[in-house]
Amino acid sequence: MTEALRRHIHDIRGHLSPAMLRADSLALSKDERIRAAAHDIIAALEATTKELSAMRRLLPARQP
Repeated sequence: MTEALRRHIHDIRGHLSPAMLRADSLALSKDERIRAAAHDIIAALEATTKELSAMRRLLPARQP
C-alpha cells in the first residue's frame, strides 16, 4: 500500500506540472486580471505540492 501511495503522489505531482508551467506563462501577461488569476493559481498549485510533499514524508522509508 505504501508504494501505491508513493506512485499516486508522484502521478499527482506529474499532473500538476503542466498546470504550473501554463500558470507561469500566464503570469507574464500584460493583462493585470490574467496576471492576478495566474498568481492565485500558482499559489494553489504550490500549496498542493507542499501538501503532497508532507504526505510523502509521513510514509515510512523505503526498504532496500
